[in-house]
Order: sequence, then C-alpha cells, then structure tokens
Amino acid sequence: MLIGQLLRPFGYLSIQHPYKWIVDWLYPLVLSVVTMITICLMSNQDITYAPGSLISLVLSFVQSLPGFYIAALAAIATFGRSDIDNIIPEPTPKVIVKFRGATNIVDLTRRKFLAMLFAFLTAQSIVIVIFSIFLLSFGKSICAYSYSGLPVGLYISGILLLAYFLMLYQMIVATFWGLYYLGYKLME
Repeated sequence: MLIGQLLRPFGYLSIQHPYKWIVDWLYPLVLSVVTMITICLMSNQDITYAPGSLISLVLSFVQSLPGFYIAALAAIATFGRSDIDNIIPEPTPKVIVKFRGATNIVDLTRRKFLAMLFAFLTAQSIVIVIFSIFLLSFGKSICAYSYSGLPVGLYISGILLLAYFLMLYQMIVATFWGLYYLGYKLME
C-alpha cells in the first residue's frame, strides 16, 4: 500500500479525457524525437553529458521547479472561489477510483484536476532532477560501453535520453496546460 501512495502523484496520467493523451504523450514524444534527431545530427551523445551541456542546463532550470509546483498546489487547494469545485463541463475528465474494493469512475472538478496535475508536475520535476544527476554522473560511461565490439552503450544512452526528454517535454507541456487552466478556465 505504501508504494501505491508514493506513486499516487503519477495518477494524473490515468485521467481519462478524449484529448489528454495528446498533451501527455503525443506532443512530448514528437518534441523528444525531434530533440534526439537534432542531438544525433549536431553532435554525438556523450557530449550531452558533459558539464555545461544540455542536461546540466536543464538540471539548473528544473531543480527550482518543485517549490513552485508545491506553491501552486497549495494555492489550488486553498483557492476560495466555490465554482472551482463544480464538475468540469463536457468533455469531462474522469478518473477511476478504487475505494474499499469498489471501482468507481469519478468526474473531476477543476480543483481536483488541477491538484492532480500539479502533484504530478511536482513529482515529475523531482524525478527529472534525479534522472539528470544520474545522467551527468554515469552518461559518459554508459555511452562508452561496448559488448563484443558493438556500441551497446550508444543504444542504451539513446533510450535513456529519449526517456529523459519525453519526461522533460511532458512536464513542460503539462505545465502550459495547467497555466491555461489557471489563467483562463478558472475565470469562466
């Protein structure tokens, strides 16, 4: 049960909405592939892991985000307008909730949606910080690894970088979606 609670901020990804997969997966994947193609065409992968490189620049930016996301989460939780607790109009995002052995599909309010979103963004930014530190520490070694003359490390490095950029762009796109909801949808 404890591991389920620790991973609960990632429950945002399980919200059901007709267009949410585009924000969560399609845009971030396209941006990640474009970034990977650019890295492969412009340089080699191991340069990405050097001090002052792309990953270290991303780390310096992302490491300050968890505090801002937590502040946004606190503001959403205590926001005083009562209409924030109304169900979101159609198409209404839904989430599956399991409670005491029963499975229910629950329509989300703007408060619940935004709370889940900013909890996810907080967790995602922490994971990206840890992943950045891992890549800066071990990326060059992974890149240099070969097995029987095959550059296996380059493939492993490519997969890790694709996953890294997918998470990064997922966080960025979801942040802009959250800002849209905070800036425009709450005022309707």
